[in-house]
Amino acid sequence: MKIAISGKGGSGKTTTSGVLARAFARMGYPVLAIDNDNNPNPGLALGLTPEQVEAAPTLPRDLLQDVWDEDAGKRVGKLQMELDDIASTYGVLAPDNVRMLAMNRIDHGGAG
Repeated sequence: MKIAISGKGGSGKTTTSGVLARAFARMGYPVLAIDNDNNPNPGLALGLTPEQVEAAPTLPRDLLQDVWDEDAGKRVGKLQMELDDIASTYGVLAPDNVRMLAMNRIDHGGAG
């Protein structure tokens, strides 16, 4: 099952995502939470400490290669590693056995 949460700023996306991720994990489902937010709140909502969030590795940009798909007749993104390998290499284990992947982080002004 894949669940994506979207909405306008301040609508509760981070809280909803964190609660759902931890609830599904507590029910025994394997959960991979993908944090594509540039602030640390998603990691904090999953129960990580600020230090754990800061230390979480971000995914290298070259994990996704832009390739031409002959069948589709267009350019598509292709992962350079299996998702399980990406999760085990770059993921951080949060409480309730939720694994989080951090997609990006703004390290300095003008970097976003």
